[in-house]
Amino acid sequence: VTIEDHPHLLAGRHASVHPCKHADVMKKIVDVLVSRGVEPEVDKYLFIFLKFIASVIPTIEYDYTMDFDLGSTSS
Repeated sequence: VTIEDHPHLLAGRHASVHPCKHADVMKKIVDVLVSRGVEPEVDKYLFIFLKFIASVIPTIEYDYTMDFDLGSTSS
């Protein structure tokens, strides 16, 4: 996440996640899940991605039906 000027509006600075970085972030999230013993399900990828976006843009909430936890940090 970087703080940048808006590319089209004079609306000041905003948080930005560059599109080419989405895959890196998702890979890191999946790696954390696996390291904590959680088996990520392929059909949950979009849900996890939208939860990630909602964490970056807190005014956006995509889903109220399911919680997502990265798993326990204890061994």
